[in-house]
Amino acid sequence: MKNPAKILELIPKPVLEFGLFALSVLTGSFIKLYRQNEVGVKMTMRKVIAETIVSFFIAGVVYAVFDQFLNFNKLFTYAMCSLAGSMSTKITKGIEALLDTGFDKAKSKINNL
Repeated sequence: MKNPAKILELIPKPVLEFGLFALSVLTGSFIKLYRQNEVGVKMTMRKVIAETIVSFFIAGVVYAVFDQFLNFNKLFTYAMCSLAGSMSTKITKGIEALLDTGFDKAKSKINNL
């Protein structure tokens, strides 16, 4: 029987990194769905798929910032991706509020011209 560490060494590095990224994002997404289920939100397949897609998008942005720009450790980057996946609704609402504020200010500036 082979050592599991030796088996992981046989997997190409990009495939292994994507697998770890996907696992961390899905973990964060399922934690979020579990918390929503505890509150009483009904889970449907549509909601699970939508939450997973949004979590992957947010985590992709977090991965790009933490890994590509800031060059943090992979484990820390994956932890931040998982955290972002579990907080994707809060992040999305924050971005929406920021955009609403920006558009409202732009609208008022245009109206004052």
